[in-house]
Parts: sequence; C-alpha cells; structure tokens
Amino acid sequence: MRACHVYTLAMLSALPAAAHAGAWPEPAGHWLMIDSLSYYQVGVSGYDTFGRPAGTGTYRQTEFSPYIEYGLNNRWTIGMQPRMQYVSQSGLPGTKSTFGLVQWNLFLRYALYQDNWNVVSVQGQVGPPGVANGDVPMLAQPNGEYEARLLYGRGFVLPNGWRGFTDLEAGYRVESNGWADQVRGDATLGLNVTPDWLLMAQSFNTVSVGHAQPGESDYNLYRVEFSAVRTLTPHISLQLGAWHDAGGKDIALGNAGVVAVWLRY
Repeated sequence: MRACHVYTLAMLSALPAAAHAGAWPEPAGHWLMIDSLSYYQVGVSGYDTFGRPAGTGTYRQTEFSPYIEYGLNNRWTIGMQPRMQYVSQSGLPGTKSTFGLVQWNLFLRYALYQDNWNVVSVQGQVGPPGVANGDVPMLAQPNGEYEARLLYGRGFVLPNGWRGFTDLEAGYRVESNGWADQVRGDATLGLNVTPDWLLMAQSFNTVSVGHAQPGESDYNLYRVEFSAVRTLTPHISLQLGAWHDAGGKDIALGNAGVVAVWLRY
C-alpha cells in the first residue's frame, strides 16, 4: 500500500471525540469528568505501490477518551482529554491491529464575559503526540497540534417551560506534522425535556486550509451527533448517543455509537 492510504487511517484515528463541556466555566473548586467509550466503523479502500486499487476493507475503531476539567476560579478552567484507541482493519493486504494513545489534549479556558444567560470564552489547546504498539493502521499522532478557540454559549427557556442551551465554537488548529491546518466549527443544541433528561443535537465540522505536504492529510469532514443524557444522582449522569459522518472530502465516512458516564464534584 502506498503512503496516502496509511495516512487516511491516521486521519480517522485523529478525529475528535464528541463530548465536551462547552463555553461555560467550571465552578471554582469543582470538576467534571466525562468518560466516553465509542465504537466507530467505516469502509476504506487500499492501493498498491503503483497506485492501483488493492481492494476494499472495513476500519474499526474503539476509543476510550476521558474528558476532565477543573474550575480554578470563576473564570479559569483547566482540563485534558487523553484519547486511547484500539483500531483494526480487515479486507486489505498488509494491515493489522494497533493499540495505543492517539494524543493528549491539554487546554485552558477563560470566560471573557458571563451573565445569567450568556457566556463568551476563549480557549487554548495543545495536543502532544501519542504512542502506539504499531503503525499499520497508523494510530498515534506523530507530532503536536495547537489550537485557539472562541466559544459562545446561551441559555434559554421555551414557552412550555423546557430549559435549553446553545453552544457555538470556532477554532483554528495548527498542525506540525505536514498536515494542512484546520478550521473547526462546532455547534450544540441541548434541551432539558424533564429535570432528569437532556437531549442534545451536535454538529462537528473540520475544514482544511492551506496546503499539506505531499502524501499528508488534507481533508474536510462534517459530522452530526444525537444523544440523550439521563441524570441518575446529583453527581452521576449516563449518556447514550450515535454520530454520523454526513459529508466530507478526501476521507472515508462512517458511523459510531457512544456511551459515557458524567461525574460532577
């Protein structure tokens, strides 16, 4: 297989996990942990060293990605999200399975403005590279990533009494491994249909900008997710959901299911 196919697999393992806490700062002295487990599957194509089609296969990815954030004070929130994966591929020659840490994601968020309904925040994030027990399929990010993000959140109450929120985010991600830089745009709509049930519709979008080095990643992806979160106790919630890759460019499109446990203290 030629390099372009290998980097297609790397792009799949590098896609972001869906769960995040949005624009709101975590209250001072409190922390939130969202332990997410997802299973992702997508059909892929392979090529030989001469660029000729070598068949089709199925790429499978199981990911555990605990999202953790802590409120330093009423404006500053610090957090991280390590992403551990087991990936395998069947149906193509020369591919195996790989396990390891894709990357660390370390972030610091600051609330510029907040009132009873609105919040505007900025966030800086670094993604140190990971490590894996193999490179076919490629899993670990070989180099770091750096992102600046602007976040806006707004709460609201519908006429029927349902409470809800919207979260809009825009970011610019700088790649240091020859991949094209990326513009990220995410949106979340959440509705508390009962005191114990939260329904969420989310959109996660990636658009490459600039030019990647030959054979490296240069893709667009548009992903949608729907999920429900059930509050079990004041400190524990359970999330069930699924996401679908609705469109994109130069990347395979797949589907996934996700389960997560939310812990607040």
